[in-house]
Formats: sequence, structure tokens, C-alpha cells
Amino acid sequence: MSEQGVGRGRNVAGGRGARLLAALEASRRPGEPSVVVEPPLDPTVSSEPSASRAPAGRGSALIQLLARRRVIGSATSSPETASTTAQISSSALTPAPTPTSPSVVSQVSVESTSQVTSVVGNINPVGRGAIARMQSLKLSSTTEVVTKQIQVQEQQKSQAVTEKVYAKPILIHQENAPITKKGEMGNKINVIANYVRVDIDPGKGIYEYEVSFSPSVDSKQIRFELLNQHREVLGPAKTFDGVTLYLPYQFENTVTSFQSSHPATNEAVTVNIALRQKRRAADSIHFYNVLIRKIARILGMVQMNRNYFNPNSPIIMPVEKLEVWPGYVTAINEFEDGLMLCCDVSFRVLRTTTVLDELVEMSKKGGYFHQTAQDVLIGLSVLTRYNNRMYRIDEILFDKNPKSTFECQGEPMSYVDYYKKQYNIDIKDKGQPMLLNRLKKKMQGKEDETVLVCLVPELCYLTGLDDRLRNNFTIMRSLATHTKVAPMARVKALANYIDSVNNNEKASSVLSQWGLSLAPMPLSIEGRVLEPERIYLSKSSFPTNPQCDWTRNLGNDVLVAVKIDSWILVYIERELNIAQDFSKTLLDVASKMGIRINPPKMVVLPNDRTDTYVNRIRDEINSSLQLVVAIFPTSRDDRYAAVKTLCTAQFAVPSQMINSKTISNPTKLRSIVQKIALQINCKMGGELWAVSIPTKTLMVCGVDVYHDPTRRGQSVVGFVASVNPGLTRWFSRAKCQGPGVELVDTLKICFLESLKKYYEINHDYPKQIVLFRDGVGDGQLQFAAAHEATQFLSAFQSLVPPIEPKFTMVVVQKRINTRLFHSARDTINNPPPGTVVDHTVTRRDWWDFFLVSQFVTQGTVSPTHFIVVHDGGMKPDNLQKLAYKMTHMYYNWPGTIRVPAPCQYAHKLAYLVGENIRKEPQHQLSNRLYFL
Repeated sequence: MSEQGVGRGRNVAGGRGARLLAALEASRRPGEPSVVVEPPLDPTVSSEPSASRAPAGRGSALIQLLARRRVIGSATSSPETASTTAQISSSALTPAPTPTSPSVVSQVSVESTSQVTSVVGNINPVGRGAIARMQSLKLSSTTEVVTKQIQVQEQQKSQAVTEKVYAKPILIHQENAPITKKGEMGNKINVIANYVRVDIDPGKGIYEYEVSFSPSVDSKQIRFELLNQHREVLGPAKTFDGVTLYLPYQFENTVTSFQSSHPATNEAVTVNIALRQKRRAADSIHFYNVLIRKIARILGMVQMNRNYFNPNSPIIMPVEKLEVWPGYVTAINEFEDGLMLCCDVSFRVLRTTTVLDELVEMSKKGGYFHQTAQDVLIGLSVLTRYNNRMYRIDEILFDKNPKSTFECQGEPMSYVDYYKKQYNIDIKDKGQPMLLNRLKKKMQGKEDETVLVCLVPELCYLTGLDDRLRNNFTIMRSLATHTKVAPMARVKALANYIDSVNNNEKASSVLSQWGLSLAPMPLSIEGRVLEPERIYLSKSSFPTNPQCDWTRNLGNDVLVAVKIDSWILVYIERELNIAQDFSKTLLDVASKMGIRINPPKMVVLPNDRTDTYVNRIRDEINSSLQLVVAIFPTSRDDRYAAVKTLCTAQFAVPSQMINSKTISNPTKLRSIVQKIALQINCKMGGELWAVSIPTKTLMVCGVDVYHDPTRRGQSVVGFVASVNPGLTRWFSRAKCQGPGVELVDTLKICFLESLKKYYEINHDYPKQIVLFRDGVGDGQLQFAAAHEATQFLSAFQSLVPPIEPKFTMVVVQKRINTRLFHSARDTINNPPPGTVVDHTVTRRDWWDFFLVSQFVTQGTVSPTHFIVVHDGGMKPDNLQKLAYKMTHMYYNWPGTIRVPAPCQYAHKLAYLVGENIRKEPQHQLSNRLYFL
């Protein structure tokens, strides 16, 4: 307690507590002893009695009032109690126990807080803390004050002592029933999920205790030592942070005390352990995941970022100079059917070349070696195999080398000597530069501390893939054979993980100490497969095949074809033949699909400079020009961005960019040009195909956000909404927003514009709206439900007159670790497209479901997670069916995709504007899919 607090409460005596005591003294009956109250002991004040101390606060005054009522009541109730009146009265005047006097315990009970108020009358109210404490303790109907002196001998330090008092009210949690919304449509199938049930021993759990010390101990290290003196009683399974203690069992009594000896002064210290609560599974998720990470270390795995990998079973790829470490992604959470572990295989790609090898290759190429090395290496992650740790390259120190010295235990030491002494490693190249890593260490209660770590390039191995490796088709195909795991192998790997934990005594004991155990097999549940969709064109229709791919059905027909009268084809002089072949093939392919395209105006450029393309296209743009098609000789982001910005932000002309390498192979030209023709038809406002939509007053929206990594705080919102009953025409808006701008404000503006556009086309507003929101993580679900959904709802009241459609908002997550497998006839395969799982492994507190919408030929298919954050009253079957239908409506691919089409459209729009244009597109383009 501060000196200011002591002076105010102890010397002035002018508070409500003092006035309450004065009223008590005035109301004292003749012959009744005066009310004398000693203040509670305080560590900052001398513990010796002092007559000069002023009365204590409201809490002490209340206790004296209640004690006197008990004395009067006892004296008048029966003659037998008269002899004990003086003793009880004396006990009532004993000071309240404090942390510095743990041997004295007082337990107070009153009938109710309303009685307290009625007794005090018109005196200022008693303390809020006292009233709240009485309510939380559910005090009994009898008023009694019991004082008990506990005698503890020094030789009984490890013996537990029970005190019949609550340090604080015990928190009691009320479990809510899980949210269950299941559909019924579709054929039932057997599904295996990559989840393992975590069984909890009924006699155990995670019990949270509050630990206090008397006298008080400030040092966190001393607190650990004082508590660890009783490790035999507490057991091996415990977690203590200096104040809060977690144990897998509950003490017999609410408050338990131990006697410890101060390691520095040998002074007796009482350790009080008070039960606070039994933690729910939902509140212990982080703790459970800490145990799983501990098990991974016991199994010999190495942590890289958030996942763990096995360095003892690498997959060597000598030709590609790569090494693949297998590992696992694990996470425990509480689901609809209880506590489960989600476990999936993962891989980490390492290179067998060192950073020094890369530096040598760069130096051979000449040029600005230092600048090139910094551009290529800074930001990459490296692995040091002598300790299997990951570091990030933050800087390259060209002025230092392994012979440079640093201070080690107070003495200068070179890096050469350090690695020889610590790891028995001889550094060969003594002149190589050093790598710098700024390692941030988390300090509890303080700001993160930055530690500078110098690394030797020849001991650092690069991790991951760069653009050079990603663009190498041969390497990526070879890598996929190891990383794209088939369903059967994935389930087997999951079973191996379960066995490795359950059969490892040390690993399984980590769980068993806390009353946990893993089920022996992955979870088997029931799924449903929705009926295949039917695709409608202008003259025909057909059901989707099991692969959900209708590329071959689009060669002769589209839903709505456009007519292009005026367009230009821009190319450089040396690619005349490629341009002519493309133009001829495009006219032929388009005519068979009903798309009428006139021959283009051929625009020849002398060179491939960016400004040459931009200036010439600007000169050609006029009011009658419908389309710009440009053939680029190479792939350059700056040239692409410049032409796109010109056509999209400065003018409102749809544009199509083509890499000449894509259309230079005559054998593949026709199939590629057919896809380009379909894309051009969409960009000009045409429609390719449709699915059956029973509801004719439905609007479907998609939202995604692009965050610019080069400009902190800058982001682009992509918003797309359907404007016709068939959900084939789309209205789109992209909004750029700077730091500090609320996303919900931007979304509301886009949403209102889409509603007005819908009314303009249909002469009525939609009766039902479903919005698919992409880019929301688990930690943002509550915000999306509380703020974004509210803003969308408020938009309806901004219209004149206001409307009240049914509004459903669904968060779409595709970066998940959940995997589903179809189990049939002793084989495990990918589930067919249309598979839905909406129970058991779904969230406990949300309405959600998993949908498999794609067919894959290699590896394991990934489901998509749909979470309803605002329920507009749709039936589960209808929402699941709508989500599946929308995966068929992405016009850039004649097949199903992982997310609903409006989500993918919003993603493409936000990415184009945020990555290339960086300006808001012209409004005249909002009715077309110009961003495909």
C-alpha cells in the first residue's frame, strides 16, 4: 500500500466507515461495551498495536455491527448462551485476518444483504466489496463469527493445513449446449476425419488455484522455490506462473496451506493455495496445445514456425538439391461432440545448399554483389543443423567475418573458436561475411527484448522455395510426389502418430498426468453427398460428371454471347506471325460458340518498352473502342500493371493481356484460345453457363480484402453482388482504404450501391440476401458477427423506403487443416464432390459445416469451412445446397472451385486493384467481370 493510501485511511478517519462507527457508538445500549476496532494489519505499517490509529473502513464497521447484533440476539435467546456472550463479543472485536497473519481465520455469514442495508438505515451505504462478497458466498441465515488459531510446528512444514474460508468466490461456469444444425438432403456415406477424440478422466481436470504467501514474497524465483518444497505433495503435473497454479486434481478443502522455509533467510513462510475454479475445456485449449507441443519435443521433432518436423526421417532429393522433412500440424479444440485433436501431415522443404554457396554463385555473376545479396537473402529463413533451429536473415554484415570477436562470458572470443569449442565445428572459409538475426525474446510483464545473433553462412541452410524453384516445372512435379499425400497414406500417417504417442511411456504420461488420453483410431462419422448439379447453356443442358468438369461441353455454346465490333490487337514487330495466328484462331473459335467478333485493328510496336505500349494504346482508345488485347513478349509485372491501370483506372475499356509464350505452340493454340475467348466474353458482359436457382428474389454477395504488404495499413476491399435472378450477372466495386479507415464503413457503401443496382435492373429489392465473407480468421469471427453484420443490416434502413430482407452472413475459410476421407470396402479415397459434414467435428458455439466441392487427381482434397455468423432463417439444407451451387459459377474455370463464385470474384478484383492498379477502377466497368 502506498503512503498516500495509508495516510488517507488511517489518519483522517473521515470516511463512511468512520461515520458508521460513530452511529454504532451513539446507539450503544447502557452497559454495552464500546465498539473499538483495530485496523487490518498492513505490510507497510508496523504490526504493533497503536492507540492513535483511526477506525478502519466500511468492511470492518460492518463486521462489528453484525457481531454486536449476534451478541444481543444470543443474550436474549436463551440462558444457556449467556455465559458465552462475553467470549463471542471478544472474538467479534478481533482484527480481520490479512496475508501477514495467516493463522487467524474469520468466517462471516449474514442472512442477506438486504438485512445489512436495513440495519444501517440512513447511514451512508456499506462497502460495495463487502456486499458483493456476501452475495457471491451465498451466506447462510445465521450470523456468526468464528475465530480459530492454527498451531503449526516447524517440523510439519510439508503437512497440508486446511482453513475454512474462501480466499475469493469460486467461479462456477454454466455450460451452454452446443449449436447443432444438420441437413438431411443427399446420400449418406461413411467418412473418416483427421480428428482424434481426446478422452478426459472424470476424476481429473484442470483446477485453477490462486497462490499467496505470508509474509509476502516479491521475487518470482523465490515463489517457485517455496512452492517446489512441496513437490511430493503437489505431484509432478503442475503449472505455476508465480500467482496462478494449475493442478490436475482438486484438494479436499477450498483453501490449503503449507509451511515453507525461505531459501535465503530460513524464515517460515506460509503458502496459501485457494481454489478459484475448475476450468472448462473451452477455457483450457491453449494449455492442452502446450501439452501436445511438449509431446512433439519428446518424440524428437524440431519446431519450425508453429509446426513440428522429424529430422530423423528426411526425404532426400539429390538431383534437385532438396531435402523434405515430414511432420505434423496439430491442434486441440472443443467441438460439437467434445474435445478432439485435429492432426494432419505437413512437410518442410530444405535445401542442401548453404547460404555461402548462394553467395559464391552471386559473386561469380559480377555486378553489384552486395546489393544483389541483400535483395535475394534478406527475409529468408535458414536452418542451422548443429542445433536444428530456425533463424531469419535480417541483415548481412559484410564488415565482419568468422575471425571477428565478440564478448563471451566476459572475455573476447572469435566465432571460429566459439564454434570449435561449443560444437566441435571447424569453419573453413574465414573471410565470409556474417548474417545477422534480430531475435525477439518475450519478457513477462516487460517489453520484448531484442537479441542480436550472428550466424556463419556456411553453417546456414536455406529453407523453402524461391521463385526460381517454383517456376521449374520438373522440380515442382518431383516435389509433389512426396508432398501431395494420397488419402490412404494420410490416414496411415495419422494412425502412426497416435501409436507413437500412446506407445511412448514418457509422451503418454504427459497426457495421463492431466487425465487425458488419445483414442486409438481416427474419428469415423457420417457424411452426405448432395445431388449433382445440372449446367444450363443457351441451347442445351447437361448434368455434371463425377469429376465436375465440363470443359468439353463449351466448344459450341454459351449462355449469353456478346458482339465485338471494334477492338485492337497490340504486339511487337517480331511477333507478327504469332499475332496473326492468334487473331485467326480467335475468330474461328468464337464463331462456333456464338460469339461474334470482327477482325481487329492490328497495332504494331517497334519495341517492348512499357511506355511504348502505354502511349500507343492511349492514342488508340476512343469512344467506340470495345476491347484492348495486348501480346507481351515476356512476363513483366510493371508493364502489365501500367497497361491495366491505363485501361481500367484512366479509361473504362476491358483489356486482355497475353504472354506470347502461351500462344506460341501451334498444337495447343486452339484449346488456349478457346479459354481466352470465354474470358473475353465475360469481360464484355456475356454469360457462360448457369445452374438452377429456385428462389427468384435472391441476391448473393462476396467480400474479400487484399492487404498490401509493401504499404502498411493500406488495403483494398473487393465486393461483388448478383443482380439477376439466375445469379449470372454481377455488380462489382473495389474500394481502396488507408490506415485508420473502418472496413465496415466501406462495405456498407458498396452494399448500398449493389442494392440500388439490383432495384434498377429488377424494379424491386431482393427478399433474401446471402453474403459470403472471405478472409476472416477464427479470432475475427465475433467481430464479423457483431460489427460487419450489424452494418449490413443498418444499410436496409438507409434506403427510402426501408426494406427488411432476410440476411444471412457466412464466413468462408479455405486455409484449414481438416481433411475428410471416404471409407468404403476396406479402401480409403477422397470423398466425391458435394460431400457435406455438419456435425461432430463442427464448432461447438457456431452454426457451421464442411463442404467438399472439388475432384482432385493427385493428393488429398481439401474441404471448405462455412461458418454462419448471422442467421437469416435459412434451413441448413438450403444454405448447403446454395453454397455448392455457387462453386459451379466461377466463369474462369469450367468446373467447380473450392469457394463460392462471388468469393473468388471478390478475391480476383481486390488482388488486381491492390497488386497492380492501386487505384479505384472506373464505375462504368462495374457491370462486367473485367478483372478475370
